Amino acid sequence: MRVRISFPGRNQPLRAAVKNFLPAIVCPLTLLACYFVIQPYAEIGIIDDWSYIKTAQVLAQTGHIAYNGWGSPMLGWQIYFGALFIKLFGFSFTAVRFCTVIEAMASTSLLQRTFVRAGLNSWNATLATLTFVFSPLYFPLVFTFMNDVSGVLCIVVCLYMCLRALQARSEHAATLWVVLAALVNALGGTTRQIAWLGLLVMVPCTLWLLRKSRRVLVAGCISWVVGVGIVAAAMCWFSRQPYTIPVSLPSGGMHAEALRILGRTCLRTIEYLALLALPVLLMFAGSFRSWNRRAGVAFAAGILCFAVPGIALVGADKLHYWLASFPILSDYITDTAFGRLSTITARGSHIAIARDSLGELLTLATLLGILSLVACLFTGARGQLRRKSAATASSWQETWIVAGPFSAATIALLMLIMVSFAFNDRYLLPLLVVLLLILARYYQDRVKAKLPLACVLLIAIFGGFSIAATHDKFALYRGFATAAGEIESHGVPATAIAGPWEFESWTQIEKAGYINAPGTRVPAGAYVPPAASSLLEDCEPPSADFMDVWSVKFLWLTPVIKPVYATFLEPGVCGGQVAFPPVMYRTWIAPHTNWIYPVRLPPFLPH
Repeated sequence: MRVRISFPGRNQPLRAAVKNFLPAIVCPLTLLACYFVIQPYAEIGIIDDWSYIKTAQVLAQTGHIAYNGWGSPMLGWQIYFGALFIKLFGFSFTAVRFCTVIEAMASTSLLQRTFVRAGLNSWNATLATLTFVFSPLYFPLVFTFMNDVSGVLCIVVCLYMCLRALQARSEHAATLWVVLAALVNALGGTTRQIAWLGLLVMVPCTLWLLRKSRRVLVAGCISWVVGVGIVAAAMCWFSRQPYTIPVSLPSGGMHAEALRILGRTCLRTIEYLALLALPVLLMFAGSFRSWNRRAGVAFAAGILCFAVPGIALVGADKLHYWLASFPILSDYITDTAFGRLSTITARGSHIAIARDSLGELLTLATLLGILSLVACLFTGARGQLRRKSAATASSWQETWIVAGPFSAATIALLMLIMVSFAFNDRYLLPLLVVLLLILARYYQDRVKAKLPLACVLLIAIFGGFSIAATHDKFALYRGFATAAGEIESHGVPATAIAGPWEFESWTQIEKAGYINAPGTRVPAGAYVPPAASSLLEDCEPPSADFMDVWSVKFLWLTPVIKPVYATFLEPGVCGGQVAFPPVMYRTWIAPHTNWIYPVRLPPFLPH
């Protein structure tokens, strides 16, 4: 008979470590599983990633960085990562894009641990992380070569290192973490310049909190100066590169109409961020039972705070339309699967009605979440359930000092962007990270220790919609690539095919090496104004899909394209006639069966 001897507590540290780090492992694996479910394979550019993929391809082939006249990000280490995949697996759009999935997995794992370090328990940190990852703003970008995912990774790494510096048990460890935060962010921010706010704002705030340690302060300041030097050198180098598009700040001053547009955009941006955080935000509505008269007054005041600016900025006659068009199925949301979904589903009246109803429902849910949060801020002592955080967690004060100024700087920069050039919703990703952290931490400290299961249900709904819409977007672009290939199989060169915009742009840089963008300063005279054409003026029927119109409306950016044929979602655009059998592609979201039409265009005659 064998006697098994056990030692109490011997395996407890190991089990605790596994339990703590298991969510940080499961979350990125969930993202990887989604990759195989979605099957994001399409040998064609999506959004702007054709430009970045081309830069990575040239780097892999020649060892040199070559820009092509589109976009303003520096790209930095991202294109080296993409070039590595090209070297390993050969060139394909799919191979290059897979490196972004790896970056997103790293971001997901580190984000969960960052939330824990910032004071969230493991359950809340995991739900906040999944809310971010499966949001319609972030999730579709994971499967492209857009640099937004790289920028998020850089910011999360900086935030994590700053928190580790604050929580370090020794002066040596604190010094190491803060130096790493400065230098890693200086190098990592080369992929997306807004990520440098980690170095410029987060690191100084961390040093201020650690100012009592002279060794940490001196080493941190030196590393900060070195990091700023790296940023300055990188920007100087970038400004001299051929075919880059510099970002210029507004120079015409702020007039009344500009202020109105800025105010309207800011108000809608607040609502959009609230919508993206809805799985966590709406949980505050469960605190109704602890409401008092003061909370009711706050709720009513919150309604006025949103209604009055909305009427002033938009107009009372358009307020209902503005609210209904706000959510993820509106044209305001761009460059995501949901923006594309809006134009696809609009063809069927029954689907359009459902879309409008869903938009209104999400708008009401978002406003309910915002107002519930406002009311919760004014609840009495029953709602003030302050809980002691783990020993390794940062205090509220430390979290605010590190993340608050960073958020303020990001908001200020985005406001400049709003009035200077096109504003894209994906610029909000850093703010969404901070917002989810603050919301989950406040709920944990003031309402309940753990987010309820209803939060899991909302994450599943948002995630299911994100997965389906992303799958459908790649199905659409695979159809475009097939339709263009069918035209080319009949001896038609790519330069004679219009649409979609990503296909035209890739053809342009393949043939000419750069996009004919008017903002190009180096080399001088690179931009050549094209001749006007009758096709550009007459090609915008009311029923045409946005992508169809874009394909021929902006041919001045791609002068090598002399369109004879086009791939359209509707056969009659620009007076074209169907020339080859249409290409069918199937989607998960209705209408499930869709067609892309290879058409022959009327003569492309200049004036």
